[in-house]
Amino acid sequence: MADFLTSTATATPQVYNDLSGLNALKLKSRENPQEAVREVAQQFESVFVTMMMKSMRDTLPKDGMFASSQMDTYQEMMDQQLALDLTRADGFGLAAVIERQLSAAHRYQPATLDAVAGESE
Repeated sequence: MADFLTSTATATPQVYNDLSGLNALKLKSRENPQEAVREVAQQFESVFVTMMMKSMRDTLPKDGMFASSQMDTYQEMMDQQLALDLTRADGFGLAAVIERQLSAAHRYQPATLDAVAGESE
C-alpha cells in the first residue's frame, strides 16, 4: 500500500484530509514544543497556499464543458493536496518566518500571574 496510508503516527499530514495528526501534534507539543511549532508553521503555510490557490481559481471563468459542482469539488481537493505537497519540504519560506516569530514569542513570554503574585509577597 502507499506509504501515506501508514504514516498516521506523524503530526504532519501526508494527505490533506488526514485529521488524525491533531492528536499527535498535541502530544508532540508536550514532549518537544520546538518541533511542534515547526509543524504548526508548516500546516499554516499549507492552509495559506490553499487559500491563495482558491483565490486564483475564483478569477477563472466558470463556464465551459467541464463546469459543474463536481468538477469544483475535485479541483478543490486537488488544490488542497497540491498545497500540502508544495509546502512539505522547504515550502515558500512562510513557515520559517512563522516559526521564528512563534519561537521568539515563546522565549519572551511575560511572567504569569502566579509568578508575579509569588514575587510580591
